[in-house]
Parts: sequence; structure tokens; C-alpha cells
Amino acid sequence: METESIEAALKNAVESIRKTPAVRRRKNVSYAVVVKVGFDEIQKLRSDGYSYDIICEMLTENGALDIGASPKYLSRAFLRETKRRLSQTQVNAPNRGEDKVYTPAGKVDSAVANPNKAVQNKVGEANKELDKKMPDRVVNTGLGRIIKNSDGSFDILSED
Repeated sequence: METESIEAALKNAVESIRKTPAVRRRKNVSYAVVVKVGFDEIQKLRSDGYSYDIICEMLTENGALDIGASPKYLSRAFLRETKRRLSQTQVNAPNRGEDKVYTPAGKVDSAVANPNKAVQNKVGEANKELDKKMPDRVVNTGLGRIIKNSDGSFDILSED
């Protein structure tokens, strides 16, 4: 094609496009905006057993999403919003393990401040006592004899 014929074809295409009125969207609605606004309702529908296909179809029929909206992208937006909300709650939640309780004298009571740590210490002490009570055992492995120690280590016995 010559340059003149390409230019003529381009002009014809532009004129035919201009003959039809421009259809403008009322707004550029994205999946993220729809999910952010209706997160609770979509979550309830999903917990009731409705699929993303049905939810997307109803949102399209009611004008919340554009025609031809994909359930795949709706589900992705929903999962992103779920993760975003979970990360916000984790950031905003107080750190439970480091809450300090002050006694009237102004000193921190460690057992009250971190009850999980107190329980872990008791369990650790009980395990140490149990380890002390367990005798070492000699085991024949087939390749030689070993001594299993109560702390989990082992010693190899030499065959003399």
C-alpha cells in the first residue's frame, strides 16, 4: 500500500468512528472498589455457599460492575481485600506478649505480665527433671553399639 492509500483508509476509519456517538462510562468502576464497598455482603454470600459466578452476574445486572465482568477478577479482588484487612488488624492489634502489669511499687510482675512465659518455664523445668531421671541406654544398631543420652545426644562405643 502506498502512503496515500493508507492515509485515505485512516481518514475513512476516523470518520466512521466519529459518526457514532462516544459512549462514556459513568465512572471507571474497578473490582477493588466494588469489593471494598461490599466486602461484608460478599463475605456473607460466600459463607452461604454462593459462587463468584453468581455474585458477579448479579453485580453486573444491577450495574455495580461493567458488562462482561469476570468472576475470576472479582475473586482475586476479594482475596486481596481479605489479605489487606487481615494485615491491618494485625498491625493495629496490641502485642499481647509484651503487655506489662505494674505493681504498686512500680516493678513489673513477670508472671502476670506474660503468663505464657511462666507456663513455658514450668514445662522447661519439668523436662529438665525428667531428663535427669532417664538413664542412658546402650543400643545395638547393627553397625555398632551406641549410648543414647537423656539429653538426646549419643556416644559411639568402640569395639575393642
